[in-house]
Amino acid sequence: MTIFKRINSSSAIYLNTHPIISIVILNVLLFLFLLFTLEIGLRVFAPIGVTNSGYLHSPNGLKYGWGFKPYDVVRIEDPDTGEISYDRVNNHGWRDRDRTYVNKKNAFRVVVLGDSEVFGYIVPKRKTFTFLLEERFKKEVKNVEIINIAYAGWGTSQQLEALEKEALLYKPNLIIVNFVGNDLSDNVIPLEKSKFGNRIPFFHQVSVTGKLTRENNPKFIAERKAITRNYLLSKSEILKRLWLFRLGLKHAKRKKHIIASGQINLMHLIFGKTLPKKFKLKLEKIKGLEMTKSELIDFLNPFQLSKDIRKVIIRISENRSFLREFNGPGHYNKIKLSNKNQEKLATSKETRLWILYTKLMLKMKSILANKGIPLAITSDYGSKRYDWACYWYFASGEESEKKNFLKMNHRLKSFAEKNGIMFIQPPSDDQRARNDPHLNELGHQAKAENLYNYLIKSFGKNILSK
Repeated sequence: MTIFKRINSSSAIYLNTHPIISIVILNVLLFLFLLFTLEIGLRVFAPIGVTNSGYLHSPNGLKYGWGFKPYDVVRIEDPDTGEISYDRVNNHGWRDRDRTYVNKKNAFRVVVLGDSEVFGYIVPKRKTFTFLLEERFKKEVKNVEIINIAYAGWGTSQQLEALEKEALLYKPNLIIVNFVGNDLSDNVIPLEKSKFGNRIPFFHQVSVTGKLTRENNPKFIAERKAITRNYLLSKSEILKRLWLFRLGLKHAKRKKHIIASGQINLMHLIFGKTLPKKFKLKLEKIKGLEMTKSELIDFLNPFQLSKDIRKVIIRISENRSFLREFNGPGHYNKIKLSNKNQEKLATSKETRLWILYTKLMLKMKSILANKGIPLAITSDYGSKRYDWACYWYFASGEESEKKNFLKMNHRLKSFAEKNGIMFIQPPSDDQRARNDPHLNELGHQAKAENLYNYLIKSFGKNILSK
């Protein structure tokens, strides 16, 4: 008791002799206590998400580069309406229903591997094609599980890793790998100088002897130790809300049009030498300038541009990331460069990317063949994907060009059939959002219907009623 009396007496003396400092300290302590209480309360009762790609320091992130821990919240934004929705990943960190590795109901299990299209980058979880497909089977009282294992930004390399570390645990009856055009380049991102590539813990490459090898990414160690914005946001519900508030302010200040390097590149691709020289020089001077639509029209007025050209410029100057960052025709056009050496290098790179992709898929095939599990490829190269590119003038709409774009399906099918892999043609009505190339809700419905028909036709005898 004497000790406590002395402490209380000392405190009283300090308060009396240093009243201002004491009040400041008490207020700081009270503020920290309130922050702590608020953080705990938000975590328990109202957690939110700030991303739909996940975090590096989650269990799945440490395996694959980014991902979610069980029951993390995912934030989805509709690019056309701006509507925000939140949902949770499952007990294993995937955007799916809760799953058990043990197949207690003896269901016909289909695991779908992919990236943003399978993940459902712009739609709520219940609207993804894997979710819709399982719902269809449930309504028909068929014992089928459609298991979604995907994260946005994945390449085939990460899908192979997930096949070995996750998909096989479910003892599936079928594996489907969804092909998207950027899979080819995503497979080599760790070899390039980019922040994104630093986040992937491994990479695959083909040796001079043609053998597929898996290597650890040395840059990942430093990335894992770094205290990044992504890391801090993953640890605090308060910081998440502050970050979203900042994004909201930034978005509110953003003007609807911009002339960035991507838009200038796109104008050169569309119009070539038909644009006035003075106009081209002026574009370079205002590069990066945001404008309202009326400001853009005022900018265009002094130049002798046709009505059609003005219409195109107004559309492609919309302030959207895929327009601002445009740097070439990508997979919508044939490689055709004025410099023959550059064309040769580009063609050679495409060949190397394709070889790596096929080696990765053959590795999957080998693993599954040893377990008697069939493998199928489905594709994102649908006609509506090409129509989306035409809308934004990435593609010309010429029939020969469209045929060249859709040739990827022939290439995939030829490779698949040659190696005992099934190929599933994409649906004809694979609708996209206006402001994003990903499948919208109608596109996911079409994909679900397409896969349903394929599964019934190819595996109907194995799909039993409950």
